[in-house]
Amino acid sequence: MWEECRALQEYIVGLRRDLHQIPEVGKDLPETSAYVAAELDKIGIPYVRSEKDSGILAVIQGGKPGKTICLRVDMDALAITEATGLPFASRHVGCMHACGHDTHTAMLLGAGKVLWAHKDELDGTVRLMFQTAEEQSRGAEIMIENLN
Repeated sequence: MWEECRALQEYIVGLRRDLHQIPEVGKDLPETSAYVAAELDKIGIPYVRSEKDSGILAVIQGGKPGKTICLRVDMDALAITEATGLPFASRHVGCMHACGHDTHTAMLLGAGKVLWAHKDELDGTVRLMFQTAEEQSRGAEIMIENLN
């Protein structure tokens, strides 16, 4: 499985660069949520969308009984103007992924891809939680209330 993960490096970097270009602040993240949902659709992982924000909860049911674990990432950005000049810089004036949430989201999609490929070997359930509004401190509460 380690080699499978290493082989996904370019895929994950590509996801991160795509996400870096579309930063959104707060709990209303329509572009980011649509991007994550589209990627989950490509992989085949079932998910539900939060009705109160742009959060997503994907579920990988293992082939064997066992415990449930949740891997959580935040998707929101900061209200900062990016001036890096990078070819994948933010396209949204006044918003930037300056603290790694784009990377976290890309990594969880990559992990989800590997886990989905091995779902029959898994004991239990893995939940992939894509949370909004972490920077505003209410996102986790919304996700727990709405998607638990």
